Amino acid sequence: MEELAEELLHKINNLCISYHYFKQTDVAEQGVGLSAGIQQFASVLMEGNIFGMEEREQAAFQNYVLQVLKDYTQAAVQRDAVLMVDTLDYGLRELLNIFADPKDGESRDA
Repeated sequence: MEELAEELLHKINNLCISYHYFKQTDVAEQGVGLSAGIQQFASVLMEGNIFGMEEREQAAFQNYVLQVLKDYTQAAVQRDAVLMVDTLDYGLRELLNIFADPKDGESRDA
């Protein structure tokens, strides 16, 4: 799971850099290309209570995962670059950071 999280984070970083710094506008299409990995990652999070949370916390966590997936799907269907970048950068990244291992002093918030 850690390997998948780190791979997706790397791809999201590249996509967001392309959008913010190089003004590429095809990021919605690039984001759609991540769908298989995102689906695999999200399915693990939705399998059950993998973190041993209380029932209310687990429900809130799963609702967050579902909201991120809903936003991702909406961005993909509408080919909305801004929503795609926001969803990947501020929604999915939070979930991926649970599993990703920061390297060489990188912050998990980066």
